[in-house]
Amino acid sequence: MAQADAQTNTIKAEFAARVDKIRARVALKLVDKIRQTDAALSRMVGNGSDATEAVEIAYRWLHDVSGIGPTLGFDATGRQARSCADILAGAFRAKRGLSPDELELLANGLDSLRIAALSETHSTDSNRRSTL
Repeated sequence: MAQADAQTNTIKAEFAARVDKIRARVALKLVDKIRQTDAALSRMVGNGSDATEAVEIAYRWLHDVSGIGPTLGFDATGRQARSCADILAGAFRAKRGLSPDELELLANGLDSLRIAALSETHSTDSNRRSTL
């Protein structure tokens, strides 16, 4: 029984270490991707192929973050990413750019996403340092 418990603990520790590596990778890229999406906002307006492509890229990335965020402990980040993806969903499905109203909503949503991501990734770093 003790050997089985030791094996279980080893497996759990290995799994936790792998998740921590993924968390760290996501945290490193998160703020930069938000910045890139923010910089692409002006290209998302209208109905040209540039707008459609910019909307598609942003939608797919935000959709991914909304799914993986909570799994990695970035709950608020995942919720804010979902909110932004929801704003883009109609334009993405219709293969069009954003309306001015949608653009304003998305810009505000990205601000909220940035705040959530900075808060959660910063607290993750602090928690990790305090346990080392």
